[in-house]
Parts: sequence; structure tokens; C-alpha cells
Amino acid sequence: MMTQSAPFEIVSHSPEWARAFEEERARLLQLANCPFLELEHIGSTSVPGLSAKPVIDIMASVDGLEDIDAVQSALWALGYEDLDAGFQFRRAFHRPADADYPAFNLHIVRSEDWAHKSERLFRDWLKTHPDVARAYQDLKIRIAECGPETMMQYTRAKGDFIQSAVNDARRAVGLPERSDWRE
Repeated sequence: MMTQSAPFEIVSHSPEWARAFEEERARLLQLANCPFLELEHIGSTSVPGLSAKPVIDIMASVDGLEDIDAVQSALWALGYEDLDAGFQFRRAFHRPADADYPAFNLHIVRSEDWAHKSERLFRDWLKTHPDVARAYQDLKIRIAECGPETMMQYTRAKGDFIQSAVNDARRAVGLPERSDWRE
């Protein structure tokens, strides 16, 4: 199982990220016995105008996480590797960039949790609150300049900001606050 490591480069937003997501979405939906019910572009690359690490984050829902076992070898054949990103209630995969494709992270969650996933709420909050998106971008740039050694360190350094924004988003749609945005 791989873990992502530094260095982390934050680059200006690219309209190519949306196209890359759509192409990868189509590839994933063509898997034999595809268990994915929903597939969405999440993370900073999904927010127009927001600088980000050039890694396309995708969130997919399935009836049960064990459904991934049937397509895990097909994901590996597409270049995905199991990813230990420190999350508990999901499966995660990473596909490194190559000459034809950007890097992708694939987060797979249970469909029963889909509507309230923090990453989806956070993405939508950033899209509708440009001041929060700018502050988040500035924070990511400062963190990347400090040179965290692992993806977990980078994510932890953003944690308080994300937690606050996720709770703002949750309150706005009538959901209770949570103490851990990651699950």
C-alpha cells in the first residue's frame, strides 16, 4: 500500500482538470461489474480559479466498501495503487501521473454517507464563498512552502481551516457540526 510523500507543488488552476476528471470518470464507469453509483470531482482542482496540487481527486459511492474487491484488480490495471491516506471509513487509491494522464486520487465511500460527505460540502462551500476559497489557497501555498514531509502532514496542517469551513457548510444546510471533517 502506497503513501503519498512530499514535496507538494501548488500550481495555478487549469481548466484541463475538469476535462481530465470527465475522461477518468468515463474510464472508471466502463469497468466490468462497475460498483460506482456516483462519481464526482472533489478537492481543490474541482473549484474554478483555485490553485491546487495537480492531482485530480474523485469521490465515488458504492453500496458497500467490500464491493471494491470485485474491481480492485481492474483498478490496478488502470494504474491505480492502494493508498493509505489516513482515512477509516473509505477505500482510497492513487494513480501517479504519466505522459498521458495527470495524477488521480480515488476516494470510495458508502452510498449511505454520500449526501453528507465533508469533501463534497467543502467543495460546494468554496465554490460559493470566494473569500473562503482565497484564504484556503493562501494557506495551502504557505504550507507547501514550509515543506511538509508527508501527505498526512500537509492534510493535518490544513485541518483546522477545513474543519471550520465544513462546519459552516454543514450548518448552512441544517446538519450538525462534526469534530472530524475526514469522515
